[in-house]
Amino acid sequence: MKVAIAGGGTGGHLFPAVALAHELLRQHPRAQVLFVGAVGGFEAAWLARHEFSYELLNVSGWRGHSARERLAAVVKFMRAVKAARAVLRQFGAELVVGAGGYASLPTAAAAVLGRIPLLLMEQNAKPGLANRLLSRFARVICVGFEPTAAFFPRAKVRVTGNPVRFKPQAPAPQTCSSALRLLVVGGSTGAHRLNLGVLGALEKIGRQAASIAIVHQTGAADEAPVKQGYARLGLAAQVAAFIEDIGSQLAQADLVISRAGAMAVSEIALFGRAAIFVPYPFHRDRQQELNARVIERGGGAIVLRDDEALAQNLARELTLLTADPQRLREMGRRAAAAARPEAAAEIAKLCAALTDRRPFPSPPRRRSRRLHAGAH
Repeated sequence: MKVAIAGGGTGGHLFPAVALAHELLRQHPRAQVLFVGAVGGFEAAWLARHEFSYELLNVSGWRGHSARERLAAVVKFMRAVKAARAVLRQFGAELVVGAGGYASLPTAAAAVLGRIPLLLMEQNAKPGLANRLLSRFARVICVGFEPTAAFFPRAKVRVTGNPVRFKPQAPAPQTCSSALRLLVVGGSTGAHRLNLGVLGALEKIGRQAASIAIVHQTGAADEAPVKQGYARLGLAAQVAAFIEDIGSQLAQADLVISRAGAMAVSEIALFGRAAIFVPYPFHRDRQQELNARVIERGGGAIVLRDDEALAQNLARELTLLTADPQRLREMGRRAAAAARPEAAAEIAKLCAALTDRRPFPSPPRRRSRRLHAGAH
């Protein structure tokens, strides 16, 4: 089985693809997996440090650019499709998986032109542009959240959840005398406004902040300023630009403050962690907000706006939650009810069905809402 997985741009599109690749190789040790991403995407640096074969295409996003930049993007896209067709022929791809984001489009288009079966993964509650364009050509569409199914042809959709790269670990127990363990994550590249909001909130709650054990992923640009901010507040925090083993940190946390990318939401739910989500405020489709609302509706999260009152609102919620460990535990249990730990395994089985040209596995019954590859 030879599977090309296309996508990237951010960790939110790359990491579910990585999780699927690991599961494919676990189920089919002789399988071959090739990643196809974008030259300037997050995946370019990440894949260079890891074990997968990969190819990078010169392609860029469309939204938020001038007319001239969009024209250049179209030219790049046409060239990237031609390059992707050559990559797929040379690899001998039997299946292309589109993992979302602009980096997936050229390879997915090449699959359609080359009559190679196409499977799409849509991580967000509201689908992105790439997958909306590609959905009519896909054989099957795997979605991360139940509400997402309504955006696609019913016969093609499987509500699988989002694949994550790790299995949840048993959480470290919290005692009444122990400090609240807070994990702050803004995404794979950080979130400047969220970083400032957390520092502002900790400053507002004053002495109480000293009783919080903090781990903070900042993104590369903010690592030094955030360290300086904690030093100014007299707080001992573990600060890193990027946390590779985020699973270990989630296992230790009592509370997570996070952006609401689909994978962040899925990973936090998988570990059964209470969360304060601060969705990215400038996405026209409100993707992050809609992701966060899935967990909030079940009682597993609080959603705050990223506005001028963020520090004040974070300070209020931190004060309340620090004083109520029972509520934290209940939020964690409710978040866990939305998790789908077998997502990668389900999608891997669908991949095998497509490459074997046999019927798809039947969709799983709706769950109750209760609660080898070589080197490059």
